[in-house]
Amino acid sequence: MGELPAESDNPLLAALRQLNSCVNRESLQPLNQLAEEALVGWTRVMDGQEVVQPRLDEQGLAPTGFHFGMEEISDNRLDHCDLGKGKEGFEPALQSRLDGLQERLEVFFAQSGYRSSSDQCDQVMLELSLVSRFLNVWSGEGERRYRHRSRRPDPPGSHPPNLYDTSLYDTSIYDNQASGEFLGTVRRQLILWEPLFNAAIVAWDENHLDNFDRALTRLLEALRQPPQNRVFLLPPPGFPLRRLGSLRQKITVFEPEQRSLRSRSVYGVRSHQLEERIRANLSIPNTVLEDLRQDVIHFTRMVETNHFMLASQPGFLRRAKAGVPTIRNQSNTHPYLLDPNGLFKKAVLFQNSTYSREGGGLDLMFLQCRQLERLARFDGWGDWTRPLRGPLERVSIAWEENRWDAFTETLVEVAEFIRRQAGE
Repeated sequence: MGELPAESDNPLLAALRQLNSCVNRESLQPLNQLAEEALVGWTRVMDGQEVVQPRLDEQGLAPTGFHFGMEEISDNRLDHCDLGKGKEGFEPALQSRLDGLQERLEVFFAQSGYRSSSDQCDQVMLELSLVSRFLNVWSGEGERRYRHRSRRPDPPGSHPPNLYDTSLYDTSIYDNQASGEFLGTVRRQLILWEPLFNAAIVAWDENHLDNFDRALTRLLEALRQPPQNRVFLLPPPGFPLRRLGSLRQKITVFEPEQRSLRSRSVYGVRSHQLEERIRANLSIPNTVLEDLRQDVIHFTRMVETNHFMLASQPGFLRRAKAGVPTIRNQSNTHPYLLDPNGLFKKAVLFQNSTYSREGGGLDLMFLQCRQLERLARFDGWGDWTRPLRGPLERVSIAWEENRWDAFTETLVEVAEFIRRQAGE
């Protein structure tokens, strides 16, 4: 635990004062509303209810990013992701998966008529999730090899990779020998592709067909680019990344038109409350205080440039509106609800390893869990589905973190609940 320095020397309070100066120059909207929301988030961090939003730095590092939580024990992985081939196997393995994804998207967009059927969208979402997990697994492995998963500074004599070094794209970006160079390779690939995957998967989560279509179009355009041109597609420093062990977030990048604030702002009140929390609380770790300071500095920079990169929880489109189609309409049927006993038996057989990874089937069960979650969202997580919300979220996270035990155990929990509900 860290003890706060004297107020005059407190870097977090100094960063907040700088932000206050920027916000208070002129009362504008939506600037004040965005700043108020940021203060609420930082207060929740101070109260231990949230962690600071991980953001991309110049080296492509986010120590609390999702990839740091990937399964480390080989025997407990759902997909070994070709890690056994070593770093020399990364290039062909990644290229094979990207080629397969591009082929899938080419077929998706080549269909005549109503190409974006719900089943087609679901299969594309599954393919995106598989490649995303592959990149997160490799990125987690690269970070462990280089830093042993610590938050300490780079080892003495090491040279941390620079994500934005364009010279590394002049030749094969995989032709690296040093561990730092290899780490730079996997970081670049994760940071290049993950925002594109995330935008499409979140659009699927939100049941928004047009957004899904646009996200897939941008992804296909990136896949068609030669590798040396893809460096220009990398997101800038400060881009929000998915939190460790958390669900996906919707990332919005925009430059809002600022106009006079008509409603009364409570920014000053919230800022004062946060400053009092900082002065009063001596039990916050120094690492958290530093993360908060960096996030305040980054938000101040966004205010100064009027270029915002924000993360939020995805919404959900229950019914189509004029010009805003859905991916799937509401339905009361689902394979798990039609055969609860069959689901339970299959889940138990996976849990006790009677059914193996090699036999397949787990990816389909993940997809069907996501579809069941979709059904529950149409119901607004009503009475009978509310107890399923936590287990279904844990199923998704365990699958994406590549954990056999957590995924199969939580799948049994879901199956047991559905069987009890059916009275079987």
